[in-house]
Amino acid sequence: MKSLGKRKHRRGATLAIAMFLAALIAVAGGALLSISTITRLKIVEAGADVRLLIAAEAGLETVRGRFTLVPGVQDDWSSLTPNPGWNDVGGPMRINGISVQVQAAPTGYPGTPQARIRGVAFGAKKTRVVEYTIQAANFADYALYFGSFNTVGIGDYFKMVGNFYSKGHVNLGHGAGIEFFGNVDTMGKVMNYPDYAYNFKKGFTEYAPDVTIPPQAYGLDVMRSAAATSGTLFYANTLSIELDGQRFIRTYQYRYQGTGYNYKHTEYDVRTETLEIPDNSVIYIDSSSPPPGVDTYNVGANRANQARNGSIDMWGSLYWKRVTVAAEIDVRVTNNISYQTLLNNPDYRRFTQKKLAGALGYREMLGVVSANDVNFMTANWTSLASAARVTDNASLSPPDTGHENQQYSLDGVYMGVKKARRGNNASGNNKELWVCGGIINGDHPSTELSSNFDRRNYDTDYRLQTTTPPYFLKAYGESANTIKGTWRTYTL
Repeated sequence: MKSLGKRKHRRGATLAIAMFLAALIAVAGGALLSISTITRLKIVEAGADVRLLIAAEAGLETVRGRFTLVPGVQDDWSSLTPNPGWNDVGGPMRINGISVQVQAAPTGYPGTPQARIRGVAFGAKKTRVVEYTIQAANFADYALYFGSFNTVGIGDYFKMVGNFYSKGHVNLGHGAGIEFFGNVDTMGKVMNYPDYAYNFKKGFTEYAPDVTIPPQAYGLDVMRSAAATSGTLFYANTLSIELDGQRFIRTYQYRYQGTGYNYKHTEYDVRTETLEIPDNSVIYIDSSSPPPGVDTYNVGANRANQARNGSIDMWGSLYWKRVTVAAEIDVRVTNNISYQTLLNNPDYRRFTQKKLAGALGYREMLGVVSANDVNFMTANWTSLASAARVTDNASLSPPDTGHENQQYSLDGVYMGVKKARRGNNASGNNKELWVCGGIINGDHPSTELSSNFDRRNYDTDYRLQTTTPPYFLKAYGESANTIKGTWRTYTL
């Protein structure tokens, strides 16, 4: 009987364990089923989110073409972004059954179209946004651009930080110390280079496509209108423009007596006026004589000066202003033109430091356009003060050495529609030139500065990747560019 009782006890215990295990399995199975359902829901939600993201991007691409510049019709984006915040660009769209609204918010400066643009895709449980920043396509990508089909000669100790383009052949002439750190594109051939790896850090491209800057790109009529609005439209009696920090000094011929057209020479004198630099606008020199009453002793008098000087002189330093100087006549650069921040911080000019926060964060920016020639009268320039020079520093990686004792600066982007070149000859003994921006020759093969400077640093301004001088070299008929590194997505 005891044995039978023990067996019953064991059977009871076994039954209890079996029931416990069954319950445990049931609970575990339910939990697993629940986890599987949650996973499936997450997969479904993730799939829906991907569909929203795709729809948002598709909406952006659908309207991005509306930001193309059309000469005389859409020279900026003010009609697309009339308000400082987000503006709807058209109405809602249906993309794969999803409602999408594209919006844009202006972020650029006057004459420099730029905007944040985003596609907003509306879902049942969330709203997905894709956003990036666009800017108007422009021709400020080149630190040196040669628009002539003649051969470009490259002199000794030529340093090129930035992109180089030539329509003609490029001849290094087996020169010493020639270094191209950026892209080198030519419609012809590259000849007589002594050391491929040393001379071309990124190689070069021969027989590259033709890149032509059309007249609409430098839009002098648009620049003239901007200058008229800012009160800085001048005429052919203007002799010089000196940049003076946040002001400029204009020298001009003034008529102080007489009302007839047959003037005596003694009826004129040369005067100066100091004006504020028009931020985000243009200083414009018209090739015509001034209208009656302008730059004369009497508002009712006839023209101040019938004679045309044929060119203006330009030099000086710019501080914390953005401006373009445009002239229908020649521009003669008669001394250094400098960004004050670079005078104060010459290390920002170094190849190794041009992308530091300080080198990218200062504000002054200059464009210079001549409908004819820009002539660099370098024989007359004054060497920069010792505190503004770049000195040798062997501790950098790579070492930065080989700098000359006398240094000069040409900051800004310069375009001669016909030519931008050396205007006079000089000895290059112990002289070094620093460019921060670019030189664009409309129809000339070389800047011809090798005889004037022993070393020439033709350096781009990396800020030109995200902005340009006002009203400067916009590419009409081209879709807006996406600024690298600005793409992001988020939910509202």
